[in-house]
Amino acid sequence: RPLLMKLLLSLFAFCAVASLSAQKTMTLRDCIERAQQRNIKVQQADLARRQQEIQLDDARKAMLPEVGGSAGENLSFGRGLTANNTYETRNTNSTSFSVSGSMPLYTGGRIAHRRKQAALQLQAAGADAQRIAEELQLQVAQAYYQVLFRMDLIAQAQTNLRNTLAQEERMAAQIRAGRLPEVDLAQARARTAQDRLALVQAENDKMIALLELSQLLEYPSPDSLAVAPPATHTLPAVPGNPEEIYALSLTERPALQAAQLRSRAADEQIELARAGMRPTLSLNAGLGTSYYHTSGIDNAAIGRQLRDNFSQNIGLSLSVPLYDRRATRNSVAQAQLAATNARLDEEEARKSLYKEIQSAYYAAVTSRHKWEAAQVADSAAVTAAQLAQKKYEAGKGTYVDYDEARNKQTNAAVDRITAYYEARYRQDVMDFYAGKMLK
Repeated sequence: RPLLMKLLLSLFAFCAVASLSAQKTMTLRDCIERAQQRNIKVQQADLARRQQEIQLDDARKAMLPEVGGSAGENLSFGRGLTANNTYETRNTNSTSFSVSGSMPLYTGGRIAHRRKQAALQLQAAGADAQRIAEELQLQVAQAYYQVLFRMDLIAQAQTNLRNTLAQEERMAAQIRAGRLPEVDLAQARARTAQDRLALVQAENDKMIALLELSQLLEYPSPDSLAVAPPATHTLPAVPGNPEEIYALSLTERPALQAAQLRSRAADEQIELARAGMRPTLSLNAGLGTSYYHTSGIDNAAIGRQLRDNFSQNIGLSLSVPLYDRRATRNSVAQAQLAATNARLDEEEARKSLYKEIQSAYYAAVTSRHKWEAAQVADSAAVTAAQLAQKKYEAGKGTYVDYDEARNKQTNAAVDRITAYYEARYRQDVMDFYAGKMLK
């Protein structure tokens, strides 16, 4: 039996260690890095960038020669006219081999503009991938703070329940001593039940918040995820000049960079369409040979025929567009309209960025003021609840007045917690636009 007990204790200890190791406590930086590595949208954006890499490689190799080989086998049979002006039944088979190549010498600028356009589109795809990865930071931060917010609400609910249970015990003692009416104990017990229900609801809300965060991080289950609270609850000052942040963002924000790059790529599309009005010149070359065999006559050996029939050719091919039913002109017009639309998209992205930064700045200032005011209100509510408790226990106040003061204290604490995480998130939004790393 002692051996069995040791085995059971060892098993329980192993399970406990495995459980703790499976549930890794993660900081905000840990959450962001994991999300950027595993998020599906980030992976899709990277695949789109890799596709553009292939297109750029294809555009770069368009100036290289194109070489191909071919082989053919032909069989004819039946009656046919001979050199003696008679008809005979003969079977003939022929075999041919050839290698041909072509290399563009002048394409009117098509290849050069296509290469530039592909390079710009690759940079735009890279900016898109960076934009998605950066914007994911804010989504993770919001979900992360939501978990911490729910954790603080649980702590507040636990404090409320402890205070209610302690008050219920004191009231029961005073009722036994005849100092308070029994109806107050019934009201206190009802309040205890409400606080228990609030704690259960807070724990349920925390699990939902963990579920949302775990999905962003691609965790299989929220049970294996735990978050670490910030090292300090102090908040840095809000930047005083949103114009400076906007000026910095004009060169740093990937969304604006992608719009600018696509506008330049649209200009290259105009030149690519105009190249259709210019002639093209290419160099062509080829090698070939063949072998024939006809039944009923003497045929030279295969090797000799392949040598005798060996041929070479080289030449230039010039193509000059004369009239294409205005198809090229229409392509140029469409490319010009697309370029104008791309410039409008760039301008819209610039205006949206300015509005986002201004809105984020005022939201950060407002949320900080709300947090400061909520701290003062919470401190005052705590003092008022303590005074109401002393008055009630001294017999100078009613339980209704005490309970109302407790409710105000709880609401003030919730408002303080809400204001803090709102201010912290808004501060992270400003850091995001300023190009700082969220952590």
